[in-house]
Amino acid sequence: MDGLSQHIVNLSSLEDIVEGCGWVGYDWNLATDHLEWFGNWQKIFGALASPPSNAAALSAVIMPEDRSLIFSGNETKFEREYRVLLPDGPMVWVHETGQTFYRDDRPVRQQGLVRVVAMPQRAQANTGENQTYDLLTNRPNRQFLLAQLTRLAHDTGELKQNHAILTIGVDKMAFVNAAVGTKAGDALLRGVAERLSQLSPSGAMVARVGGDTFGILLMGRGSEAKALATKILISFRDAPIVTVAGPLHVSVSIGGIQLCGGDKSADELLINAEQALHEARTRGRNQYVEFEDSQKRSDEQRTRLEMAERINKALKQHALRLAFQPIVSGENGQPVAYEALVRMFDDEGKMIPAAHFIPLVEELGLVLTLDRQVLNLAVKELELAPQLRLAINVSAITAAQADWPAYMETVLGGRPDIAKRLIVEITETAAIMDVDAARSFIEALKKLGGRAALDDFGAGFTSIRHLHDLSFDYMKIDRELLLNLIGNKDQEHLVRTLIYLAKGLGLVTIAEGIENQEIADWLSREKVELLQGYHFGKPSLERPWLGEAATNNLIPFVKPATRQIAAS
Repeated sequence: MDGLSQHIVNLSSLEDIVEGCGWVGYDWNLATDHLEWFGNWQKIFGALASPPSNAAALSAVIMPEDRSLIFSGNETKFEREYRVLLPDGPMVWVHETGQTFYRDDRPVRQQGLVRVVAMPQRAQANTGENQTYDLLTNRPNRQFLLAQLTRLAHDTGELKQNHAILTIGVDKMAFVNAAVGTKAGDALLRGVAERLSQLSPSGAMVARVGGDTFGILLMGRGSEAKALATKILISFRDAPIVTVAGPLHVSVSIGGIQLCGGDKSADELLINAEQALHEARTRGRNQYVEFEDSQKRSDEQRTRLEMAERINKALKQHALRLAFQPIVSGENGQPVAYEALVRMFDDEGKMIPAAHFIPLVEELGLVLTLDRQVLNLAVKELELAPQLRLAINVSAITAAQADWPAYMETVLGGRPDIAKRLIVEITETAAIMDVDAARSFIEALKKLGGRAALDDFGAGFTSIRHLHDLSFDYMKIDRELLLNLIGNKDQEHLVRTLIYLAKGLGLVTIAEGIENQEIADWLSREKVELLQGYHFGKPSLERPWLGEAATNNLIPFVKPATRQIAAS
């Protein structure tokens, strides 16, 4: 008897045991592609006449995004969770543990145990920083794709040269959201994910790697990348995506990169594919561009990777700091609150401008971690200064996270003395991206005692129809509207309209980006309650409220009926 034969178990003798434990067993002869099941396989495969007996039959009942977990692994011992979707039946999550046997370095047999799980480990971990699946499209997310890329990056030889990544971006997604609403926009993204899965070959992984961007990892079929990109472009040109708002015709742009040797990391490979996507959009959209290395790109990529490493290090070591910019009374120019802005530093202690790292934080999928740390830093400041009031910003991604209200509860729950002095700002774009999520976010914050501000109002006007549904307390007029304000009658009329709108809705107005006294005086005459900008102070690491009584004159958190600033 050879070594392999010693591992072949007597299946009938184990059937009763595994069935009694709730498992279903299998023995898969990889050489002949014969798959045999023992135990109550109906638990997994429902009303099928017979269980899958080979790779093709098994692939047909596995969710397309999960097939790579089964057909691309090379581990000797493994544990994995994936979804089984039967015709006219529900989707079920299963957990599998097993072992692959080799002969002459070739896999020849696989044996394992499978059981249905009500809440798989992957789903339990799919919250906060540990998210691996995108909740909107039910596809793997950026982190999960990067994990698979990391594994493939260690492959060598011909196998490595036969992988590829495509990044697919929906063209003009912001216009779609503005035109038909975010619910239809969400339905569109789900439809795009489904179509990409249908168009992709067996074993490919379709993931959502950004707001309007998807990634396709072609494992072992990299040579098909260009043909697949062409098929995807034609499909979107020829057929609409059906949504609740009706059929939507959208085009896509595609970037791609071949995994052809070298020592690039997973982050580098995905960023390269996204650079190619950006170039496709720059060239006019609705086309495919494959990444090509150049010295300029290499230098830019090196800078981005160094910054990415610095960001990861700062987040892990909690090395971020807050800078504070005063928000002053429109009546007397005295500080009544401060906006807390996150700052990062290089190795020499020099401050890195936020514009140099915040976009990369979003690309890396680290914005939720960043926003959590900013909230914690702000709470520490509020603890140290009982009269202090702080405003912080959260990203559109964070505002849409289903678990963000729960995280706020862990930080602010039972601490109304802290929460009542916290203002959380979300942008107009975030508010209209998902009105239901924004409403839940605001309601949770106010239940804890905090208040919400609509940031950059006026940058777009689609949110006006949603304002009455969202219980904001403050409205921040977009700084761009204050440029060339004085003497520009049309611009003055526009800003007055926004001020009157805020007043009619019972909102306190904050004007930011004020650069001179002339604009400050104009806004004060228009009864804007709060002013902010370099004219009153640049963001500083210093804590100007320490030892002062300036923050005793704070506006109330309630919506003022008389539009007057009163002491807290």
